[in-house]
Amino acid sequence: MPEGLVHAIGLPAHRAMPDAYVTAHHLRDMLNESTFEQLVKWSREPGLLPRIPSGAERGKNWDRLDIGTLQVFARERDADVRFSAETELRRRGDAEEVADKDEQGTLL
Repeated sequence: MPEGLVHAIGLPAHRAMPDAYVTAHHLRDMLNESTFEQLVKWSREPGLLPRIPSGAERGKNWDRLDIGTLQVFARERDADVRFSAETELRRRGDAEEVADKDEQGTLL
């Protein structure tokens, strides 16, 4: 829970004003941790998933998978799953360089 957030003002969830209020607190905290430029750079990358979202490995953390399984995820899944698997492979020092990555599209 962000510092200074009044829980009651953030309710009900998924309504314009409460969501904007909570988002402003999270954005303030993110800007205190990193630069605006870094946040924009991260927003252009696919999502970094904390766990495998589906399949036989569903719910497991990436660090629990063996190298072979990670390599399959890095090749044969959607952009978020590939990015998450590649990130874990890089963390372990087992990533292969991937040439010419597609950048996530923009809304505008």
